[in-house]
Amino acid sequence: MNLGRRFLTIPAVLIAASLAATACGDAGGSDVIASIDDQTLTQAELDAILEFGDATVPQLIADEVSTWLQRLAMSMEAERLGLEPTDEDRDSADFTAGALIARQPNLDRDTLIEEILISIVLGRWADEEATTRDPLDPPDLLCSSHILFEAEAEALVGLDRYIDGEDFAELAMELSVGPTGPAGGSLDCQFTGTFVPEFEAAAYKGETGEVVGPVETQFGWHLIEIQSVGPATAEIHPSADPRVIEQAASLVSKALVESAILDFQEDARTRYADSVTVAESIGTIDLSTYEITAAD
Repeated sequence: MNLGRRFLTIPAVLIAASLAATACGDAGGSDVIASIDDQTLTQAELDAILEFGDATVPQLIADEVSTWLQRLAMSMEAERLGLEPTDEDRDSADFTAGALIARQPNLDRDTLIEEILISIVLGRWADEEATTRDPLDPPDLLCSSHILFEAEAEALVGLDRYIDGEDFAELAMELSVGPTGPAGGSLDCQFTGTFVPEFEAAAYKGETGEVVGPVETQFGWHLIEIQSVGPATAEIHPSADPRVIEQAASLVSKALVESAILDFQEDARTRYADSVTVAESIGTIDLSTYEITAAD
């Protein structure tokens, strides 16, 4: 295994305390199990990483080889893009590695530091890459109140009273059988997926200031007052807690970063796919994902 590349890393779950010592005892250990370009994984090195030797779980071994290949491709792509760690990155990685080794003394410090460095450098690249991408719409937000009734007929009577001019919150305090009744039926502002599907389907068809229903759910019959509905921005939801709007913006930023990382991983797999090899004894690889199906 050639370790000259700066960012060649082995996943933490594969780190062994002493690869060299374990690898020396296998007479057939020079057989190449997997490779990308000139980077190779031999049988002896795999045995040392797995700490199995005579392992009898073929798919587990195949999965570990798959992980090794994927992380190697990422390391090579990071080097190609010129992603270099700073001195501060190295200090941070050294500190983190020390804390991990204090809990798991068998971990190899140098290998662990390299593992942490690639995460730091890739994370910084993804943060920068995310700022160049087209913005995503924030998640939808529903700010609403409701009145819960046990029967549809009761809900229709409540709706008539609202139409006749009675205040929705006061009706909720008087009529609602749900726990939000004493608070005027307020459900505050919630992201899509918070409520049962029937409730949300009706609410999202409504408009700001509208009361929709009666809507039947597993809880009973609802009248829903829509204070605001749509993408979670301060303009659409002026009464929403600013922390909710900030949370929505954070979710968008996180999604952009995650998208950048996924694209990086896919680009890495694609770029080096033609030079990937896996021994038949390990299994068959899907070069679009680097997943390996163990040999029978």
